[in-house]
Amino acid sequence: MSSPLFSVIIPTYSRARFLAEAVESVLAQTVEDFECLVIDDASPEPVASPSGDPRVRVVRRDVNGGPSAARNTGLAEATGRHVAFLDDDDLYLPDRLALALEGLARAPVAVCWTAYLGEKSPRPGRRLDGNVADTILDFSVPAVGATAVDRDKSLPFDETLDFLEDVEWWLHLAQNRTVATVPRVGHLYRRHDGVRHRWVSATRPTANIEYLTRNADYFAGHHKAAAFRWKRCGLLALGAGEGGLARQAFWRSLRARPSPSTAWHLARSLLPLEKRPLQS
Repeated sequence: MSSPLFSVIIPTYSRARFLAEAVESVLAQTVEDFECLVIDDASPEPVASPSGDPRVRVVRRDVNGGPSAARNTGLAEATGRHVAFLDDDDLYLPDRLALALEGLARAPVAVCWTAYLGEKSPRPGRRLDGNVADTILDFSVPAVGATAVDRDKSLPFDETLDFLEDVEWWLHLAQNRTVATVPRVGHLYRRHDGVRHRWVSATRPTANIEYLTRNADYFAGHHKAAAFRWKRCGLLALGAGEGGLARQAFWRSLRARPSPSTAWHLARSLLPLEKRPLQS
């Protein structure tokens, strides 16, 4: 049998209801030439196939490794010409793979835009075109679920990271690979209060600091990216009620690249804090 056009990789861990909806959104694609690889990351209750469609295949890992390891298992199992990703609690719009093909005709890495599920007026996303190696971390990277890659140009995810593995993946993916953006929404991110395995909000500011340290050479030469990442750390610290850490992070951001917005957040961090939602 010939290889499919796409391999869609869905890592999952104990979220059967969301998973079924995610798979259905893949099966609803206008581009029908795909395989859908559901990677069960050693869920306590083994995942049963959420569909009778022969294009859907469940691969169970023996040991839980987190989203990076599960995606890497999917990459090892993939046979498609291109690979695309979908988290088990997110959704594709029906033209998601069609948008990917449009971008992949121009570059080996293609992205569409992401919106929140139920959002009535989504904001335009980031435009990435051509060589973005020196600018990829200046802002938030595209969601993995909004990204498609020629399989022979894909890269594994860093399994040592439970946070920011998408940032690290994009940092390396953007080296020696051009990118094309199709400026339409094809990927939906779901906000929910359900369990997010290995996701602990209190550790996220620290994870950002560790990431900045780990990639100190890159950030030393990319001040805009450093300012963004330190600001992000400050906002996460504010959301966790950690005023001292927030102030340090905002100062570091301002030193890397002055910004009125960051200065305002620094002033805000001087006020008495309660845990609050992340703001941008």
